[in-house]
Amino acid sequence: MSDRSFIETQFPIAQLSSESYRERKAVSGQTLTGLGKWWGRKPLVLVRASILGMLMPASNDPKKDREIFLKLMTMDPDGVWRRRKGNISTREILKRVPDYKDAWKASSKEEREELLEEIWASLSDEDRAELEASKSFPMGREEFEGLSYDERIKLCLRPEQADGPDSEAWTEINAHLRTSASTLSELVGQLGERQFGRQPRVGDCFCGGGSIPFEAARIGCSAQGSDLNPVAALLTWSSLNIIGGGDGNAEKVQHYLAEAMSACEAQIREWGIELNEQGEQADALIYCVEARPPGCDYFIPLAPSWLVDEYMGTVVRWQRVQDSDRLEPVVEVLPKAALAKFKKTKGATIVNGRIVDPFDPNRTWPLESIRGPTGLRRWTSDDLKPDAEDALLERLYCIRWVDAEGNRRYAAPNDSDASREARVEVLLQERLRQWQEKGFIPSARIPDGGEKTEEPIRTRGWTHWHHLFHPRQLLVHGLLAERSLSTPDRMLKVAAMLNLGRIADWDSRLSCWLSSPTQIAGGKNTFLNQALNPLFNYSVRPVRMLRSAQITPSRRVQFGGEGDVKISDARDLTESSDLWITDPPYADAVNYHELGDFFLAWYDKQLQELFPGWVPDARASLAVRGSGDDFKRSMVEIYSNLARHMPDNGLQLVMFTHQNPAVWADLGMILWAAGLRVTAAWTVATETPAGGIKKGNYVQGTVLLVLRKRLSEEHGFLDEVYPMVEDEVRRQIDSMRALDEGGEPNFGDTDYQLAAYAAALRVLTQFQTLDGQDIGHELFRAQDNGGRGRNVEKSRFEQVIDRGIEIACDYLIPRGLDNVWRGLTPDERLYLRALDVESRGEHRQGVYQELARGFGVREFRPLLHTSTANSTRVKTPGEFGRKDLTGDGFGGTQLRQLLFAIHTTRSSETPDAGLRFLKDEVANYWGERQRLIAILDWLAELGRGEAMEHWLADSEAARLLAGRLRGDHG
Repeated sequence: MSDRSFIETQFPIAQLSSESYRERKAVSGQTLTGLGKWWGRKPLVLVRASILGMLMPASNDPKKDREIFLKLMTMDPDGVWRRRKGNISTREILKRVPDYKDAWKASSKEEREELLEEIWASLSDEDRAELEASKSFPMGREEFEGLSYDERIKLCLRPEQADGPDSEAWTEINAHLRTSASTLSELVGQLGERQFGRQPRVGDCFCGGGSIPFEAARIGCSAQGSDLNPVAALLTWSSLNIIGGGDGNAEKVQHYLAEAMSACEAQIREWGIELNEQGEQADALIYCVEARPPGCDYFIPLAPSWLVDEYMGTVVRWQRVQDSDRLEPVVEVLPKAALAKFKKTKGATIVNGRIVDPFDPNRTWPLESIRGPTGLRRWTSDDLKPDAEDALLERLYCIRWVDAEGNRRYAAPNDSDASREARVEVLLQERLRQWQEKGFIPSARIPDGGEKTEEPIRTRGWTHWHHLFHPRQLLVHGLLAERSLSTPDRMLKVAAMLNLGRIADWDSRLSCWLSSPTQIAGGKNTFLNQALNPLFNYSVRPVRMLRSAQITPSRRVQFGGEGDVKISDARDLTESSDLWITDPPYADAVNYHELGDFFLAWYDKQLQELFPGWVPDARASLAVRGSGDDFKRSMVEIYSNLARHMPDNGLQLVMFTHQNPAVWADLGMILWAAGLRVTAAWTVATETPAGGIKKGNYVQGTVLLVLRKRLSEEHGFLDEVYPMVEDEVRRQIDSMRALDEGGEPNFGDTDYQLAAYAAALRVLTQFQTLDGQDIGHELFRAQDNGGRGRNVEKSRFEQVIDRGIEIACDYLIPRGLDNVWRGLTPDERLYLRALDVESRGEHRQGVYQELARGFGVREFRPLLHTSTANSTRVKTPGEFGRKDLTGDGFGGTQLRQLLFAIHTTRSSETPDAGLRFLKDEVANYWGERQRLIAILDWLAELGRGEAMEHWLADSEAARLLAGRLRGDHG
């Protein structure tokens, strides 16, 4: 065995990406998400793989190492086969979870896979065992293994849900690693003892939602998590003590919260505020803002759509009422033809920041016209709804009712509903002060000046956190708090706090109402995106619909180690860890301290009682954020502190999700300045599409940087470093190619680009200085624009990284073009490499940007047919047409002439026209003919690929033209 760990030599990227993506797709069915909302939790399978990869030593047999590692992760063929779930009757599952029946009926086919994950997580061990015994699997092993890895794991439990390797696998594992384990925790203990002389200690100083400490403790490590944010610390504590606490804690919590909700429902029934005269129960209540623009003699209800429920064909129209300045809603169910017509405009009364008259769409007003020059009135702490004189009022405009048989209908509110609304306000006023004093509902002010928290203040005048909730929501949430926070049991009280936070996320004035053609419409959660944006119309959940919003702590989790969590500034940590695994905040990607305050407003008073040493404040002034020099200094201090608190043979792993190469380079320099050296870097796909919420070129992968202490004081010089980087890049790529066995590729183009980053970083970070300059000089050089922008001149560090990418791009020659590659210009190489990655189904814009950067092509957009975030591809010859046939860039290249010749061949239906063009335009045609034929042959094969149907006609034209050139003898 060598001194290097498995993760420093290789990592099963393809399988881990598939498993991570599948875990993230489970959404609320993930192990930890049921405890509450947090941003950027890393998949548990990735954490597990990272820890095992750092503890497992690399041998001189990399293929055997890989085989053993996959066995540990149950990602080898035998392990995946054992993980298969089989078919279990959905009806039988739903029998055991009656609380989910309504949610199941209302969900679409696409959503049911996610919901089923959540339901399965909520089942008791006994229910699971009974259902497992009844399952059947639809195929044999040979057919199963004929599927792709992605298709196979759709039929399987996730690795974290499986029992781990079987006895046969353990025999092979132990023989290779010289261990005697029969469980992951035993193996972790033995590997830790061998490497560090003790059970390995894993630390995370940005613990967030708790993925890293939780998974570390589960597989047998001594885990410690810390965070400045008490909301994050609370989630991590709960993951360790509720889900990982044993003794049936999760079942105990679910039972307790179900009883509290039942008591709450009974009180709501007694008050009669959610029942109508027909005995129907409220299933959803929808509210909107209304305003009276200048010169208008009535208030206009505002919403971006009055399409209430496309699935049920329900819309709202507005009508004038005699002698009234208030419009009345009319709820209609439209036939398909009328609904299709309505969908074109959706009846919107707020469009692009302008109010639209519902009776005359040509009559509009800017929203600012009602806000006035001084803005909106700031609400006082006593306000629960808008004042009658406010510019923006609020009203209930639609209710969905459900009868005893489950039949749903929408209706406009009537006088009885108005009486029930008034009753809600009276009930709340009677309890408001007492509940706020006890911390059952929020009373704190919204902090001024925050990027996210300023939005509700500016756009609505809301000044306190309870303003983000309708009186009906405050009444129900407060009642649930009163019922659930009365217990002396610390664990149950913590669970009750988290439960209130999760319900607040799903039931606030920021919960949008979404219609769908495939399912019954419903309200979504506040943090559907990473903002606190007030809405023009929103949903309120009656108590019956809050059950599905409660926390659902996963069961059947056994810990092999132990874990602890505390609130601490990462710069002040004094505890040591053998392995530090961190997912740091970076470049203001998420304003954790601001968004977390939404939840902290529900926790603050209870938190002080339950955790006396914790400060119930996100301490924004200490939060590490931004991207300037202060941020860099903070990060250097943090990682220098972590390096001091780890043994010389310890490792660090930084999980990093960002698409900006300049930001990436800064992080590399920060880690270098902290006394760390990079030994490996990998990219794993961890992010899932967000249904239109995330737009643009959002990041799909997480970069894993593996680091060790820099123990030597070597000094490097650029003229020596460049050839070292070149050798290291080629060595890295060669080793990765050797592990790529065809079939399902282990590495993609992004992996190779990141490998070039890693190779450059491995060379650079072994040195104390570069050309006599300390890394601090590079990191904190004076910036241009008075310190407001980045340096115009790239640092030595960035120059070396750029060179690594250039080397990788030149070294990764598409198969079949080896003999012509050296004679191509950078623009030609970029186009052909872009086609190469496109042919393998890669459409992320960032990959094409990195290719352009690697080939030194400044302007690559003219090559693109589309630059949509995840649909990027280059133009075909037909899409180029006659455009861009001259110039200094791609337009002036021989390859561009060749593409036009293909287009001419296709459009004229004869290769003779293409041949004539090439003879007329290509300098030294006879000397270049064999090169042109080789490129045409390569392009002719493109149309055969599954992802390249759009190349079929052009590929056929290329084939014909290649044949004509071969037969051309003058």
